[in-house]
Amino acid sequence: MNNIDFDSTELCLIDSGIKSLQKIPLRPQIQVLNLHSNFIHRIENLFHLRNLKHLDLSANQISKIEGIENLTNLRTINLSCNHLSDIRGLNGLRSLVKINLSYNHISDISGFKSLHGSEYKLSHVELHGNQLSSPQHVIKALIGCSNLRQLTLCLDGSSNPLCSDLDKYRSRLLSALTQLEVLDGVNRLGESVSSFDVLADIPGLENYMDFLVSQSSSVSDSKSVDVVTPKIDQALEKFRQRKSPTFTSEMSATASDADTSAGISVGSKQSVADQEARLEFLELQLAQLIQGSKKSSLEERKASEKKHVAKRDVDSTDESDCSSLRRRSKSPGNRKQRRSKIPSYRKSTAASRSRKEASSPSREGTSPSPPVNSDDTAESLPKGAKKTPSAVMVSETQKRDDIKSTYVQLMKELETERERRWKAEQASKKLLNHIQALQGKAKEGDDLKDTAIEATTRLKQALMNEREAKLRLQGDVEKLREHIHELNRQLKVAKEAEESLKGSLRALEEVTAKMERDKLQQQTHEQKKTQDAQMRAAALSRELELTKATNEKQKSQISQLQELLANREQQHREEMKKRYSLDSRELQEVIAEQVKKAEKNYSMEVKSQNDKVDLLSKQYSDLEDEFRMALQIEANRFKELQHAYQTVSEENAENKQALLAAQQKDETSSAMISELTQLVKEQKGRIAELSKAKHEQGAEYKDRIQVLEAHVEEARKRMLQMELLKQDKTKLLAQVEAQESVICGLRAERKLWGQELAQQGSSLAQDRGRLESKIEAFNSEVTILKKNLEREADALKIKTKMLEDQTETIRKLKEAVVERDEEIKRTREEALRTQQNLEEQLAEERGSTQENQETLERLRERKQELKQETQDLRAELEDSKKAHSILNNKWKEKSQLIGQLEKQVTEMRDNWESKERKLTAERDKAIEAANIAIGKLKTVDDAFRHQLESKEMKHREDMAELEEERQMELERANQRIAAVEDEMRELLQETQANKKAMEDKVKRLTRAMTELQSDLI
Repeated sequence: MNNIDFDSTELCLIDSGIKSLQKIPLRPQIQVLNLHSNFIHRIENLFHLRNLKHLDLSANQISKIEGIENLTNLRTINLSCNHLSDIRGLNGLRSLVKINLSYNHISDISGFKSLHGSEYKLSHVELHGNQLSSPQHVIKALIGCSNLRQLTLCLDGSSNPLCSDLDKYRSRLLSALTQLEVLDGVNRLGESVSSFDVLADIPGLENYMDFLVSQSSSVSDSKSVDVVTPKIDQALEKFRQRKSPTFTSEMSATASDADTSAGISVGSKQSVADQEARLEFLELQLAQLIQGSKKSSLEERKASEKKHVAKRDVDSTDESDCSSLRRRSKSPGNRKQRRSKIPSYRKSTAASRSRKEASSPSREGTSPSPPVNSDDTAESLPKGAKKTPSAVMVSETQKRDDIKSTYVQLMKELETERERRWKAEQASKKLLNHIQALQGKAKEGDDLKDTAIEATTRLKQALMNEREAKLRLQGDVEKLREHIHELNRQLKVAKEAEESLKGSLRALEEVTAKMERDKLQQQTHEQKKTQDAQMRAAALSRELELTKATNEKQKSQISQLQELLANREQQHREEMKKRYSLDSRELQEVIAEQVKKAEKNYSMEVKSQNDKVDLLSKQYSDLEDEFRMALQIEANRFKELQHAYQTVSEENAENKQALLAAQQKDETSSAMISELTQLVKEQKGRIAELSKAKHEQGAEYKDRIQVLEAHVEEARKRMLQMELLKQDKTKLLAQVEAQESVICGLRAERKLWGQELAQQGSSLAQDRGRLESKIEAFNSEVTILKKNLEREADALKIKTKMLEDQTETIRKLKEAVVERDEEIKRTREEALRTQQNLEEQLAEERGSTQENQETLERLRERKQELKQETQDLRAELEDSKKAHSILNNKWKEKSQLIGQLEKQVTEMRDNWESKERKLTAERDKAIEAANIAIGKLKTVDDAFRHQLESKEMKHREDMAELEEERQMELERANQRIAAVEDEMRELLQETQANKKAMEDKVKRLTRAMTELQSDLI
């Protein structure tokens, strides 16, 4: 809690032991809140977080969804692994995209109804690991979520009770929730979907959606661009010629590589990275040259004895450096490195000078082969022995100046070559485009010449294809008509089956209604019987309770008396046991005599009391008999009244039940009639809709057929026109041939022209297969026909020009031919347009036919299903018809009975009203008589109670007198016992005194005896 960053928009407190959200300081700018694995019991203190987008409260102890109605920007919420039992409190969450409620105890998801509508964005719901058992409840709760795309009810073995039958529940949910695309990670095609594209899965991803680019735009294919630098190469060659042959060989090799690469990639492009790598390579070679010049100056001193050296071997270090540089220049990692245009080898060369000057003697000592000098040094070797060290220093400074000057020249040439290269590339691009355009024009001219002869043959082929297409269309139209007839026949059969099913449904509904009526009647009859039995049982239970109460009172009184006597005897015995010790016979005899006397007195008293009790019981029984007789008389009267009242009430109840049954029958019949009428209306509406749809489909088919027939007729007309034009053309050609026969001077030219045409025909025949394969491959016959027409026109124009040069008559004929050709062009263009239209219409019709075929296949499958259902329904119909016949007979009988009962009911109503009036009068009289009887019973009860109370008072007084007498006798006995006890105490005291005296005597004797014994000893 102390490490919270209050300025950030994200707050993560996973497994922090939090018990309440009130203790967390939540700032309004928070957008992501993660409180996973805590001890939170309630959602609170979140109403001010208006910017919150992602909330995670999983693995807590939350039992209710509340306090999140104000979070209008919330996109995801995770409440998995809690104690939720239902879903509520989701009102106002318009931006919610994903909700995770897995691993709870949820059985009610009706709270999703508050998210119904297109303005809510909920698309991802996870409910696996809960207690959902009703698919209908799930459908009702989620059918209004129009943007819902993925629902999870079963995942990784954790599911809901409704997922027990996967196929049924899956098909039911997918058919009901049409907007759903993925259920339990499987789409509608049965393909598993690993992840569903939901923006809410990744917090904060919506902020970066503007920067995302498609794959086609993000991937940039870098093409290699080869650089051509002839002047740089020339300068390098001059520089190599000045220096050692080893460097010239290496540089020539690199230059040859560059020349070959430039020769191969002339007209192609190379990347700037290759140019930079090459510059780096040149810089390193310059550094090596500087190092080599220094080495040569040092070696001149050592090799003064040697006169002439032709070549030298390259150090292993230099070769390794060159090879490593070449690898770096060829590697793609170095090509991708971007560097500035200013070369960076000035610092490197300065550093390399100091390093290599320091390392040159060590290399000289370690290198196995001595370094080889350049051409200049080789020539100056015989003179080197005579030179002084100052001359050597001057030569070194001159070499350095030469290197600097060559470096500056190379840099300038590089810049100029870059500019020239860019200009040359631009010019080469323009030249290439111009050459391509010229080549295209030349090819077009050749194509015009080549395709002039092929045009007529292709037109003929096109006409044949059109005829074949027309025949195919006619066959398709006939097939469609036959198919429509079959569909109409199937519709008729389906309608008949529907009517039969409706009849069976009506019969079954009537049967169920009758069964329900019979059940209601049986229930009412059984209820009457149970009520009568309950009334009788209640009366008997009352009588039993009265008798039991009286018996229990008497038994309780007797038991109380017996308990008193037993208690008194026990108390007396206990007192006697405590007071007396029966050791002496005299006491026992006295006690026995007193006990006998007391027993005699007690037996006499008990006998007297029993006699009194018998008398009282006899009197009480006599009173009870009298009271019972009175009660029996009153009960008989009451029973007579009750029996009369019951008979009247039973008749009344029967009449009421008959009325209720009749009313219920009327209501049920009216409800059944209304339901049946509604069903009939719905079925009629559906049938009307189906018939309308079928009529519309038939009309559409007819319209399409008419349109196709019109197009076919137009094509026929155009074909006739084309045939007429061909005939005219043949006539004109015949006239031209007749006139050409007159012209004999042009035969030789004509022969030559024929030979050329034959050659062209052979070449065209060769090209024909190639072009036909191309046409079939690319399906572009229409465009080729247009080009052929244009080419024919051009060829005809050329021929007319040649003939105009030769003869005027031929010109006139050619002009006529040109006019006819123009007409032919127009007609052909119109034919092509019509052909295109026909092809488009054919494509549309083919699409429609495919759709119709798909619908036909579906209808056939549906037909087979309906056939199976009809077979099952026929079997059920046979059973239902049998039941229907039985029920019809019963219904007829019951209808007759109902008619009779209605008559009886009308009669009974009148009788019942008259009886009701009589019964009301008798009821009033009976109530008055009952009130009088109740008053009499009350008076008798009062008198009986007074008698009982007086008897009880007398009995209590007698009992009190007996108790007083007993107490007096007990006091007397106690006094006697006290006197006896005093006498016994005196006797005991005397016996104790005698015992003490005897003990003293014995002690004295023992002492005397002991003294005597001691004296004797």
